[in-house]
Amino acid sequence: MRRLVILLAALNLAACAHSAGGAATPAESQAAAAPRPVPTPEARKAAMEATGLAAAGNNEAALPLYRAAWEGGVRSNNTAYNAACAASLLNQGEEALMWLGRAADEGFDDVAHMKKDTDLDNVRGLPGFAAVEKRVADEAAKQLAAADPALRDELLARMEVDQQVRMTLMRSNFQDEAAKKKLEEVDASNTAWLKDVIAKKGWPGQALVGKKASFAAWLLVQHADKDVAFQEQVLPMLEQAVARGEGSKQNLAYLTDRVLVNTGKPQRYGTQMEEVNGQMEPRNLEDPANVDARRAAVGLGTMAEYKASFEAMRKQAAEQKP
Repeated sequence: MRRLVILLAALNLAACAHSAGGAATPAESQAAAAPRPVPTPEARKAAMEATGLAAAGNNEAALPLYRAAWEGGVRSNNTAYNAACAASLLNQGEEALMWLGRAADEGFDDVAHMKKDTDLDNVRGLPGFAAVEKRVADEAAKQLAAADPALRDELLARMEVDQQVRMTLMRSNFQDEAAKKKLEEVDASNTAWLKDVIAKKGWPGQALVGKKASFAAWLLVQHADKDVAFQEQVLPMLEQAVARGEGSKQNLAYLTDRVLVNTGKPQRYGTQMEEVNGQMEPRNLEDPANVDARRAAVGLGTMAEYKASFEAMRKQAAEQKP
């Protein structure tokens, strides 16, 4: 079952997979013991092309591109999981299991999606599948470990609603007026609720609510555009979380740009986009010539890749219309 995770603030794009903590996702993959390869531009391009081809059902063309992307340094759990889906659908069981193992190595944790994903039906009975699924389940449990499980669960539930209403709106090409109204209601409710939580408990960091729910808190702040003062209040909290290893540099870049744009200043990383003559372009960008260097410093791809990902996301959302 191919699925698009529409974190519009972060633009985490995955064909089958769920990006759990800021790409992831987006999420930053956990560093392995050995130095991680730096993805080449060619590898990034291959990964994006593979995602588009797989979403269109052309797994035969997608799988070699996933291989090339991996060899070129694109080592995310989403890339590996989506390659596993492609290999499974092509009845290449052993390769699918290899890719699932790589996804687990990179921290893939959406065991609920993995259990119901029909793309993997061809490999569920193979020796080794159950062991990989257990690794993913163990990672999911680790991501959910929290001192305040009730707050964790509420954050995750609110993120789920946030994503559902945005997907509905995107599928209508942003024309559904009822969805627009629902989005405003959801964002207003989430903002008021999270402001109260932070006033009482401070920033919901990973120790308090777990990694996934802390990401959810960031996402709700990213979407609190009607209360820019609140976004400004949270920004130094997130900076402190990143400094102590409890936050994503990429997520911090997105919130930094959001605050800058929402206060009428040039953005730094080019994460905030607008449509210009049918094309997505960064809004009010400072020092455009050096934006790719700034993006690279926080683990983001180039502006050209980012623009292309918007087009891929639009296409994939259109293909998933009910």
